[in-house]
Amino acid sequence: MVFPKSFCSNPDTISSNSFQAVGAESEKNLILQKAQAEFSAFQDKLRETGFQILSFDEDEKKFTPDALFPNNWFCHLPDGRVFLFPMYPVNRRDEYRADIIQALHPREIIDLRPLAGEGLFLEGTGSLILDHSLKKGFACLSPRTSTRALLQFSQLSGYEITAFDSVAPDGSAIYHTNVMMTMSPRHAVICMDSVRDEKQKRLIETQVESMGKKLVPISYSEMNSFAGNMLFIRGQKSFYWACSTQAYNSLSDTSRTRLQDEAPFVHSDLRTIETFGGGGARCLLAEYYK
Repeated sequence: MVFPKSFCSNPDTISSNSFQAVGAESEKNLILQKAQAEFSAFQDKLRETGFQILSFDEDEKKFTPDALFPNNWFCHLPDGRVFLFPMYPVNRRDEYRADIIQALHPREIIDLRPLAGEGLFLEGTGSLILDHSLKKGFACLSPRTSTRALLQFSQLSGYEITAFDSVAPDGSAIYHTNVMMTMSPRHAVICMDSVRDEKQKRLIETQVESMGKKLVPISYSEMNSFAGNMLFIRGQKSFYWACSTQAYNSLSDTSRTRLQDEAPFVHSDLRTIETFGGGGARCLLAEYYK
């Protein structure tokens, strides 16, 4: 996790992130203070629950308002490999940190960042929803998730990726897969309403079933409350669904009960971060496999 020092509504991402609101310039300091308080409270709750967290501070020498979302620029795989990803927003490319990568003790570093020079982008586990045990995953295409970059990741990683289109009610592309979908060993939580193509819907349903998971559909309303932006993670003793309080409260009783049967929830208020960053609990967490 990366503690925010310059968080605000990022001008380089607002055009492609419909989940993000523009904050008033006069409230910039207040927004940062609220985001810092939310971040710290969430981190404290995770630690109290039994999670070990590698924590870093944002580099204040750079303007990186989205640095608190480290899962977009790198991905650490269980086999020790680390992928570095090509980022669509120019000012997010300054988030790359050698000290963070060194702290992971990578077995190998695979650098896909040069693809950005070709106009090809893939934003880590924002773009990719991965099942590491099966080496399979999903990705919705958008300006931040390019087909050719997906293919290169698939070839280099050995993961089979199912790509599809996901749109908001107005027809605009959902910017990241991890706001409309999340997975655990037993469940795939997906906003199926956002997948308009019937063939793609059937493909997703077939793939989810073949992976031995039960599909848990969420509505647009639940998705917009970041119910798709949860992460199924393991603490020292057990697994949990990590999410924001807004996401937890938005889930239907049926969905919450089904997911809770697999693991309990740990949630915290992230409303400021969600409103002005356009990302929630899952975006704040980059997995590290020891």
